[in-house]
Amino acid sequence: MLPKQDHLPLARRMAVEGLLKSDPAERAARGGGRFEPGANSKSRIGVRYLGREVWLSLPGGTMETPGGGGPLSLREEILIFHYLEKASGIPPTGNWISFAEISGGTFYHPVFLQRCKAPLVRHLGGEPQRLLSLAAEEVGGESLALGDAGVKIPVFPRVALGMILWRGDAEFPPDGNVLFDSSITGYLPVEDIVILAETVVWKLIKRKNTDSPQRAQSTQS
Repeated sequence: MLPKQDHLPLARRMAVEGLLKSDPAERAARGGGRFEPGANSKSRIGVRYLGREVWLSLPGGTMETPGGGGPLSLREEILIFHYLEKASGIPPTGNWISFAEISGGTFYHPVFLQRCKAPLVRHLGGEPQRLLSLAAEEVGGESLALGDAGVKIPVFPRVALGMILWRGDAEFPPDGNVLFDSSITGYLPVEDIVILAETVVWKLIKRKNTDSPQRAQSTQS
């Protein structure tokens, strides 16, 4: 099951312990990050996450984002730890797959549809042209030649998401999906893939909702 909110502190402690049981230097390299050893058995790992530089201090597990952008949520911190712990080092294949095609994803597929695909279509399906601008502003997305509107979002150095939307017409309603490079299970377990997609989808929705009042005021003035 996906972790509940009140279970997140324990899940975070377990994620830190899991990374410490591995070779952090090796995991940093496999995940496309940087490892910096320090004195007294202390070290830190730097890794890119949604366009931000994040530094993890070990063994304590504290995280810093020197470039600003606000604090990370507990779910995001856990995702970063899990990404580094599981990092296989295999390069992206460039082969986009749906969640239904991910090995072991059958159990979580209804959750993915409810938490990821449905909000994406409900909030952005009527304005697919805004997908690229929102993704570029919020998470460093770039154009992807799929659907009526598509973006590629670099989440980690070796994990990217694809988001696509179709406008719909008089016969068919708007539709969309979140896609993944076929190498993603070499970096995150299936339940984390759901959380990752949900996190990015809602970042775009919140950015849209923040921008909408400003756009309305600009139009009125």
